[in-house]
Amino acid sequence: MKSKDMQYYIKSVIGLVIMFGFGQLPPIGPLTPLGMRIVGLFVGLVFLLCTVDIVWPSMLGMIGLGLTGYCSVGEAISSGFGSEMVWMMLILLVLAAGISNSGLGEILARWFITRKALQSRTMLFTFVYIVSFGICSLLVASFTSVILAWSIFYNIADMAGYKKGERYSTIFIIGCFLSCIMYEGLFAFRSWWMVLASTFRDMTGYHINYVTYFIISFTIVTLVILLLVLSMKYVFKCDFDKLALVDVSALENKDMKLNFRHKTLFTCFAMIVTYAFVTIICPPEWPVIAFLNNISLGGWFAIVLCVSMIVRWEGKPILDFPSMAAEGINWNIIMMCASLIPIAKAVTSDATGVKELLTNILSPVLSGMNPIVFIITIIVIMMILTNVGSNMATGIVLMTVIIPFVQDYYFSPALVGMMIIFIATMGFILPGSSGMAPYLYANKWIEVKDIYKYGLYWCLLFLIVSISVYIIASFIV
Repeated sequence: MKSKDMQYYIKSVIGLVIMFGFGQLPPIGPLTPLGMRIVGLFVGLVFLLCTVDIVWPSMLGMIGLGLTGYCSVGEAISSGFGSEMVWMMLILLVLAAGISNSGLGEILARWFITRKALQSRTMLFTFVYIVSFGICSLLVASFTSVILAWSIFYNIADMAGYKKGERYSTIFIIGCFLSCIMYEGLFAFRSWWMVLASTFRDMTGYHINYVTYFIISFTIVTLVILLLVLSMKYVFKCDFDKLALVDVSALENKDMKLNFRHKTLFTCFAMIVTYAFVTIICPPEWPVIAFLNNISLGGWFAIVLCVSMIVRWEGKPILDFPSMAAEGINWNIIMMCASLIPIAKAVTSDATGVKELLTNILSPVLSGMNPIVFIITIIVIMMILTNVGSNMATGIVLMTVIIPFVQDYYFSPALVGMMIIFIATMGFILPGSSGMAPYLYANKWIEVKDIYKYGLYWCLLFLIVSISVYIIASFIV
């Protein structure tokens, strides 16, 4: 048996023993027997998700929750797969696949980087390029934006004379990757970010304001990219002169124009964004807003998807559901969400005693902590956790730990939720940090040492900016 297979089986056994064996131990402190079983299930599941696999541990997690006595197996399955979060995630994955398949993302990205104002302005071009493909990831999956950004850059490198191993090439490639994964997380009502927002709401009763979250997160990542580009010039002494010889208009694809399908899909996505923002900004007593709230976000997602299938172009639906579902649905994410949503809710229920245990253990450290120090602590811990294990799983773990203390400060507890959700996006230092990390490690233009060197520098810039922005936001939110 190969050593990797042996490690896989050993880790699997360890995870299963924790999941189903921890609950057989005598209760610890205020934990109830039910709490022991659920905590063991939760810890073991997170361990398996981070080190072994996604699908089969998630399935066993739902079955295990039904065996704890908290609910039946059927109720555990229905609370997972029957949740509105999973419903909305399925719809968004299909819609994102349709947008990606249409080529809309590439058209918009190429439009941004081929403006005449960027000609010969090498630092501005670099900044706009990195930001543009990051914004593109708001419409399509980040891996699509990353591959597209890299592909076009290879053409630029060929025209300008950049080679593998040059500092400009290396930092540019890493910067595009980080921009895409960070900007993708600006909409907290999509994919696994939506699960973290929902989990935080269930645990604390505080809703994440999507508008505030977007403004804060957009400010942070854009400032970090600006500092990165400045660092390329003045810290790492990258050669920008070669870029001045490139005709940016040559990067425009004249054959790619916005057609009816592109415009319809873009409108559909805009409808989703508009709903999420309007229902937060406008007073709930307005008749239109009351109607929209009654439909719910999940119902609105379904309406938008129906529109994309009803409208036809050239004899076909704008969005071909069967093919886009086959292409776009990520079952790893769906299965993880379906298991973690009900289990995370069970962990923090009053019947487990988990809140009391965490309060007893962490009160000496966190209780009465200076608010600024508390913000810095959460940022640093989440940055470390998301680069060690699954971003969604570790985000839920940290939420569980800090929930007893989020109401001790002058700022809204929702700010803490926003911090955890957004920082969880930044998993890339290790290959298993996130589903996107392997793309960075597989890029032939960079070496692993480059990821550590410039990736850790990105983390430093992120710490400086995020701490500053979140402290300012704490006096506003």
